[in-house]
Amino acid sequence: MAVVRQRPALSVVGGGLGAGKTSLIARLLEQPGMGRTGVVVNEFGEFGVDDLMLGPSAPDAQLALLRNGCICCRPGNDLSEAVRKMIAAAPEPLVRILVETSGVAELSAVLAKIGADHVLRGMVRLDAAIAVVDATAPDETRAEHIACADRIVVTKTDLVVPIAAAAIRRRIAAMNPTVPILDGQAQPDPDVLFNAGLIDGRSGEVQADAWLRAQGSVHVHHHGEDADSIRSWLIETGPQDWTQLSQHIARMSRAAGPALLRLKGIVADRDDARPLALQMVRDQIYRPVRLTREAGDGRSRIVVIARATAAPAVEALATRLSAAEVAIEVP
Repeated sequence: MAVVRQRPALSVVGGGLGAGKTSLIARLLEQPGMGRTGVVVNEFGEFGVDDLMLGPSAPDAQLALLRNGCICCRPGNDLSEAVRKMIAAAPEPLVRILVETSGVAELSAVLAKIGADHVLRGMVRLDAAIAVVDATAPDETRAEHIACADRIVVTKTDLVVPIAAAAIRRRIAAMNPTVPILDGQAQPDPDVLFNAGLIDGRSGEVQADAWLRAQGSVHVHHHGEDADSIRSWLIETGPQDWTQLSQHIARMSRAAGPALLRLKGIVADRDDARPLALQMVRDQIYRPVRLTREAGDGRSRIVVIARATAAPAVEALATRLSAAEVAIEVP
């Protein structure tokens, strides 16, 4: 069994302007299972109102506001400082912290900023990246949110006819068949919405397959095939030498540049029976996690999500790893 430090699980809730992020969080905070929760609200403008809306939903919740700029673009460590103060001020240890991004932020950019903040990562464990989709304006949802999310919540389904809501779900499922799609109007169960990280927050056990979600493939695109389209690659190969693998991934990252969005992997180590779990968001690679022997099956599986322009770099990585199989979703 993995040993889990009692750190709050940090989840990021992203989505466009007016998508319903604040309303979703407010309803979640009213549920009995959401006690001991902190919320950090990031407002793009100078004046924030979302934190005022959340206060009545859970008077005992710890709330913080980061105003005047997106988390992903702000210099410094405002987020980690807000989280530190929140944890210190809580009368009881926090179970989870939710970060509501501004409506103009990109989900992968926020995750990358969190990954680069070693102080913050020492205080929390990263859990779920949640994308909120507005059922009344599905075309305004950015493909990047769908591709990088661990969970997707469709809001305002009560404002569209059932056939339209079903069509939206089918469209999302076609874009990313590996991600659970939840109905925001039905008040998602926190146990289903969260707990998407490598370690099961309830049992402390490694949940490698659920975290990796390597089954199926992702192919998200805008109107027509262009350089902005988003694809995923599943690279399957045998055991790897960690030093060489890290060099290959760094080489791929440099070649892909900003087109690389997210990488996850469970890698069989040639020198150790215990596999390694890898995670990278944009150019920020997280420290590898050594799993238990039981978590491996002798295979290395790496999922890369990137824009179409990264294809040569990703396919070169697969070639260098002498992949047994490279699954590429082709439009």
